[in-house]
Amino acid sequence: MLRRRIHEILSRKFPKWVFEERLEPLDWSFLPVEIRREVVKHTDFQTRCRLRQCSLQDQQIVDSLLIELPFVRIETDKNYVSVLICESKTSILRIDLAKRKIRLRKKFVMNISDNILGKNAKEVQINHEFDTIIESLLNAISRINVSVSSLNLYIKYPIDAVINYLDVQFRQQTGPKRKTKIICSGMEFLMGQVHFLPVDEVRVINDLITNYEEGRMMLAGKKYNVSPSGHYAEIGETAFWKPTLLNCNLGALIAGIIWKINTEMECYCIPGLDVPEYQEYCARFEGQITEYRNTRVLHIPVPETTRKLFVLINKCGVVIQKANIDDVVHIPKEKCILDWTCSTCDKTIESWYFRSTLGMNE
Repeated sequence: MLRRRIHEILSRKFPKWVFEERLEPLDWSFLPVEIRREVVKHTDFQTRCRLRQCSLQDQQIVDSLLIELPFVRIETDKNYVSVLICESKTSILRIDLAKRKIRLRKKFVMNISDNILGKNAKEVQINHEFDTIIESLLNAISRINVSVSSLNLYIKYPIDAVINYLDVQFRQQTGPKRKTKIICSGMEFLMGQVHFLPVDEVRVINDLITNYEEGRMMLAGKKYNVSPSGHYAEIGETAFWKPTLLNCNLGALIAGIIWKINTEMECYCIPGLDVPEYQEYCARFEGQITEYRNTRVLHIPVPETTRKLFVLINKCGVVIQKANIDDVVHIPKEKCILDWTCSTCDKTIESWYFRSTLGMNE
């Protein structure tokens, strides 16, 4: 496969006479270092890791080239570790490592796939130590020439090899110069296990994503923003409420949220929802309308409480936020009001991953 890839790249990069004068197959080891470097630049992360093991010179070539990984995800559970590396939407490497008892002996089964769901994975049985295999995987993404833009953690169970990797790589990376954004997610995430990390955001999303009318999706969740100084958030049990009036209209949804104003859900995002007659909702709930940078905001008071709703409406969709009666609405200047849930405005690999795994098809 690598040799065929070399032929394809060289045929585009160099004149035809390079191949016409050769009768025998092109041998990788006979190529000049400059050409090999040029070929390696066009290979993916998995190919580079394999090539790095071929020879000392190949290792030096791979290590001399910078590798930028937009998104890496690490998930742990008891006797299970998953490492997902996304270079792009089409270049994905997922490695799932699990302990499995076979004939009264503990074997380690590794599944390698090329998609975020781990489907159609190739299964490999390995007899090495569990922690040794994990350390080998993590070393591949922690070399000095590898940079990770976003690291997503879903720690359900503290695996020593993973915790040690996070401690060594990210404990001291604080401040504006830190290159890696750390996002923690998942309902079963153990924040206490990585309290030493300078976490940027803890994203807790409801697993119950319900179909909205005409195929649209409603996503309800609560985000905990953690300061990058090393403090951590106590998540505890977060109760999510699944509205039962989604197949009606926005007015019914607002009424349902007002009815459940004391639940922990703070923010509701409805991507792609068009609201042409927003005035009727304002009149119905005795609110008022203001406008901020192409975004209309409905201020709706909640009777017999000290709370209110902000209903933000623009061309991308609707965001409903709970607030105290004296709070002022905050509209981001350079970001969409829907944040990462908007596939039109946020095209990063990190956001694409969360939208894809939550069923928010683009």
